[in-house]
Amino acid sequence: MNKILTLLVLATTLFSCSSSDDNVNTDSILQKVVFYRDSPNEKHWNIENGLLTNITLSDGTVVEEFVYDSQNRVINDTKYVNGIVSETNVITYTPNNTIQSINGLPYTFNATTRTYTYSYGSDFTINCVVNADQLAVDFVRMGSNAGEYHMSYFNGDMTSFKKVANNTVDVVKNFDFDARIGANPIYASVLAVARVKSLTDPNFFIDSVTSTNIAGGYDRGTSDPNYYSYGYTSSTTNNPTHNIKDFSIGIEVLDNSMNTVEFYSFAEYIHQF
Repeated sequence: MNKILTLLVLATTLFSCSSSDDNVNTDSILQKVVFYRDSPNEKHWNIENGLLTNITLSDGTVVEEFVYDSQNRVINDTKYVNGIVSETNVITYTPNNTIQSINGLPYTFNATTRTYTYSYGSDFTINCVVNADQLAVDFVRMGSNAGEYHMSYFNGDMTSFKKVANNTVDVVKNFDFDARIGANPIYASVLAVARVKSLTDPNFFIDSVTSTNIAGGYDRGTSDPNYYSYGYTSSTTNNPTHNIKDFSIGIEVLDNSMNTVEFYSFAEYIHQF
């Protein structure tokens, strides 16, 4: 416990001297989040009118885009590979705002157990328990491409993520949160997408992007002794037309002796106000 508390303090102070303006302007408009900059996994999440509209590569190539209805629900999710459509999901909703169908195939929702069920004949079945925000808690696919995802939440924050493939635990992340770090700037922007991803691609949750607060760090369980500590910085730059607010998160990988193993950029939040 002492180690975790120490690491949480480190996470909140790692970049504390990098700027005299340490708080994100919550009145500003979030335009973009850049994940894993300067790495092969770099992705740009572009936001318009407060909603995630598309995901691009660093060169601007679109890899996924989302279309919303008048109630800000995702009704179309299209993926691209080299500019060619590779997958399209068309989503409809019930009057109660639960998902009714994906690509014309019906999903049944049990309001008492908050469970979605879907069966593709004898090929495979899907059972997905969601929380009050309609986000996946337990996703189980049986039959072809069998697999499981299990998430736990506390006060709107996703505290753990587990992926099981071929009856073997593939990924585990246990997240820590500290109220001093603050609210997650992208939470509202991705919520509608996350509700669809709960049924189509639960791996979307691997970085706890739908939590109401920003995580302070995480561990991967007994298979990985390292701790992944988040650090934060913010700064404002000016140009002739507008101000840009940058809020950045870096991850410092620490071993059991609190030695730095690695450091890399996780996310950069870009605002305009």
